Amino acid sequence: MAKKAEHTIEILLVVLAIGLLMRSPITTPPLIVTQLAHQLGVSTESLGLLTTLPLVMFLLFSNFAAIPLAKLGVKPAMGLILLLLLVGSGLRLIITLPTLFLGTILIGISIAHLNVFMPAFIKAYFPLKIALYTTLYSFTMNLGSAGFNLLTAPATHLWGWPSILTILAGVALLVFAFWLVVSRHLPEKMKATPTDHTQPTPKGPSLWTNPHAWLFLLTFGCQSVLNYTIAAWFPVLMSYHHLSADHVGFIIAIYSLVGVPVYVVTPHLLTQLGPTRLRRLIAGAGICGIVAGSMLFFQNTASFSFWLLENLLVGIAVSFFFIYTTTMFGLKTAKPLITARLSGMAQAGGYFMAALGPSLYGWAYHLDPTGTPQNIVYIILIIGAIAGALGIQRLTRIQ
Repeated sequence: MAKKAEHTIEILLVVLAIGLLMRSPITTPPLIVTQLAHQLGVSTESLGLLTTLPLVMFLLFSNFAAIPLAKLGVKPAMGLILLLLLVGSGLRLIITLPTLFLGTILIGISIAHLNVFMPAFIKAYFPLKIALYTTLYSFTMNLGSAGFNLLTAPATHLWGWPSILTILAGVALLVFAFWLVVSRHLPEKMKATPTDHTQPTPKGPSLWTNPHAWLFLLTFGCQSVLNYTIAAWFPVLMSYHHLSADHVGFIIAIYSLVGVPVYVVTPHLLTQLGPTRLRRLIAGAGICGIVAGSMLFFQNTASFSFWLLENLLVGIAVSFFFIYTTTMFGLKTAKPLITARLSGMAQAGGYFMAALGPSLYGWAYHLDPTGTPQNIVYIILIIGAIAGALGIQRLTRIQ
């Protein structure tokens, strides 16, 4: 019993540690992009790829991220991916364009795999506590991103802007070393062997032909389009309406932070509420999104309160549908490897949709910044997320 409790604490620490690396290596470097551009003697716009490349890697690799789990097992696969993330972080300490881009590509590949690994990891080691541990790593993911964002300004002031890249690489090194120590004592939960026919094999029926799996893709994809488009264009839109830079920065911070309580509360509710109340919860989040979308038809205002409420409502909706889908990956699948395959399939399709969102919105924005078509598309995306979430709620487990 004592050994089992020890394993529980170790795995909990692993979940929290990896959560710190799930977003911060992507969200922090854009805060020092001006200094990077000056150091390299290039335009700031030319470094926009530092933000785009990870999303492209999510798109390209998410669908295949379950393969290392199936072939190697969770312990070697997790170690390999954390090593890859460490190498990418180390390359970014060499301030040249090739090393920055290559390091960012490796980090994007690593996080694409971690996005898929973590729901399966939790399903394998905590099948009866999926909601709790999904809450913990999602909370740590947001906390890590926000923490590094807050650390950037004082660290840059005290030690110079390269210190941020050094700190990110140092955290990646510590997490990798911690995994090496802890994983030696953990039981392997996912490795398939020739004599173990209870474990799923690397190959299986394609989830792309499973209509139930497409419900996950629909929900995850709709919220991804909204999230990445809002992150890219809402600051521009608010500036167009003459909000001050301080107000824009504060509102965007609120948009990010509103997800924290949503991430904490939602997974627990998903395991406790009956079907009727769960449908009401989905409807409530959807209504927040629809109200926010409807407000955009009356957006010609520089009112701080208007845009704060707009971002609060859409932040609640986007955060809910993200954590809802992430939690349901584990709750609605029979085995950890199926969890990983479903997560990979939904994220690959979702990030493909997300990659289109900012560019299409940008095209519409340049035609008419307050145009009706983009507002209608926004509401359609919210309705799509609601429909997908309600469909997922009615499913039995995907085998």
